[in-house]
Amino acid sequence: MIRFLVCEPYRLIYRPLPKCASTTLFTLFADLGGTRISSQERDNLPVVRGVVSPGHGGSYVVKCRDAAVGELMRRYEGYTWFSVVRDPYSRVVSNYFNKLNRYAKRFEPRVYLRSYLRQMFRRRRACTTVEARLGYIQSRIPFEHFVHGLRTNGVDWDIHTDLQTRYLRVDEIRYHHLVKMEHLEDGLRAVLVQAGHRETGDAAIARLGWLNRSAAAGAHDLWTPTTREIVAATYRRDFELLGYAA
Repeated sequence: MIRFLVCEPYRLIYRPLPKCASTTLFTLFADLGGTRISSQERDNLPVVRGVVSPGHGGSYVVKCRDAAVGELMRRYEGYTWFSVVRDPYSRVVSNYFNKLNRYAKRFEPRVYLRSYLRQMFRRRRACTTVEARLGYIQSRIPFEHFVHGLRTNGVDWDIHTDLQTRYLRVDEIRYHHLVKMEHLEDGLRAVLVQAGHRETGDAAIARLGWLNRSAAAGAHDLWTPTTREIVAATYRRDFELLGYAA
C-alpha cells in the first residue's frame, strides 16, 4: 500500500517521507482542510482506501495499492503534487539518534535485547524512556559502526533508511515540487503559490512553528572522511536527483 495526503480546498497532494517533516505537513494539511490538530493527533485525519476521486472534502489520507498510483494521478490531475526531502547526510544522523533501535533489532539483536532487559530491571527504581534505551544502544553501536552497517547491509530494509528517491518513486510519480527540508518554509510557500493560495497558506505556515524537532539537531559533528564517503556512495542517487552536494 502507498499513502498520500490530500487537501481538496487547496488542491494539494503530498507524499509523506519518513524523517522529513511529515508531522509538520500532517498538521498543516489538517489546518488547511479546516481542522486544527496537534502533532500528536496526526493519525486522526480521515482515511480513504482504494483508488478514489476528489469529492470527499477537507483533508484526508488516501491509501491505495502500489500498482494503482497511475490511476490516482489521473483522477487528481490538476492538483499540485509534492513531497519534502532532506540532505542524505542529515537524514543518516537523524536516523542514528532516533531510529537506531530498528537497526539494532535487525542487525545487533543482543544489544537490542539488553536495552529492554535494562528497562525491566530498572523499572522499580526509575522511569525509563525510549530515549534512555536509545542512549544505551548508541553507547554500544557508535555512529561509525552504524554507517559501515548501512554499506554492509544495504538500506532497503527499512523505510527510514531507504533511498528517498526510491521511496518516493520519482521515476513514476510526477511531482511538481520536491521541497528541501532545510528550506521548508520557503518551499511550502512556493507550493502554495503554484496552488493559488499564498495568503491563506502563509497564515497556516506561520501557525506551525517547529514540530517534532529531531534530537540530532544539536548534535556535534559525527562525520569522518571515511563515513562521508560511505554515505556519498550509498546514497549517490539521492544526492544526484535531489540536488544535494555529496
